[in-house]
Amino acid sequence: MKWDGLAGRACGLAALMGAWEVAAGRGHGIAVASPGETFAALAGLLGQSSFWLGDLAVSARRVGCGFSLGFAVGGALGLLAGRFPAARTFLAPSRWMLTSVPGVVAVMLGMLWFGLGAGMVVAIVALMVAPAIHVAVIEGLSTVDATLAEMARAYRFTPLMRFWHIYAPAMAAPLFSGGVVALGGAMRVAVLAEALGANTGIGHALSVARTNLDTPQLYALALCSMLLVGVAEMALLGLARRTVSRRRP
Repeated sequence: MKWDGLAGRACGLAALMGAWEVAAGRGHGIAVASPGETFAALAGLLGQSSFWLGDLAVSARRVGCGFSLGFAVGGALGLLAGRFPAARTFLAPSRWMLTSVPGVVAVMLGMLWFGLGAGMVVAIVALMVAPAIHVAVIEGLSTVDATLAEMARAYRFTPLMRFWHIYAPAMAAPLFSGGVVALGGAMRVAVLAEALGANTGIGHALSVARTNLDTPQLYALALCSMLLVGVAEMALLGLARRTVSRRRP
């Protein structure tokens, strides 16, 4: 079964690479870079310490800071909304507004509110992450068995014990799932914000490559951003699996 899954992924990847090669052959170099050119440009990027310590590190740091801030704010407001229905009703319009606004609109407004630079990118990422975490926490709390919570109060569990043994396990699965989705969205909006309003980071490098019509570099940077999200998602999913398996009876 595991081999079938691996073979299926390999076939899908081969089909994707073949379609990419055909598109590059039928197009022209400015529109579509071939896989060979893209991977050569990617190897050149990854071989430069200035890229690791410069654009890549800057983007990763911004996404990490924005994600952490959004996770903390969204989690705290989710706990508040899950505990008090009035707070959930009060926060619903703000949550709806943040989840429905397109990324490019958020970036343009962020440039007006926060100016250009790193602070703007971090703030926009946090604003995009917080609603997803907020909803995940509420969904997790809604699955808590009321009888179990009542038993915890009857046995005089402290608030910390109730949170750790009852509420945290209920929130774990939706929170990690929401975190994975939010992380991908955070990277996309961060690259967009850097392309429009920053002078460092992967997004800025993409903008420079587009201006210079350096298509292989453009594709290599896009691939690098996808790989960065993939590695972060795999790390987060691995943490989720380990956490759930430890807490499973």
